[in-house]
Amino acid sequence: MRCNFGLDKLLKDFPDELRSDITMHLNKEILELSLFASASRGCLRSLSLHIKTSFCTPGEYLLRQGDALQAVFFVCSGSMEVLKDGMVLAILGRFK
Repeated sequence: MRCNFGLDKLLKDFPDELRSDITMHLNKEILELSLFASASRGCLRSLSLHIKTSFCTPGEYLLRQGDALQAVFFVCSGSMEVLKDGMVLAILGRFK
């Protein structure tokens, strides 16, 4: 999995207000999900600072059974399969 952690380094010296404005804009697609519809603007601003974008290639594993879950994942484009013993249990796509 490749992540855009370079953005964190670039924005670290920006004032908090500007950093949250930038990350709100960059993560608009996620923050507009119905899941966050009742969240306050302040809450969304805070959340936006913690969103990390990951790009996965076909066949790449996001996590494996037994791994400690350290993040919540949203599929913004494409799809992913949930496998058990090599069998596809589910195909997950974009959450609307």
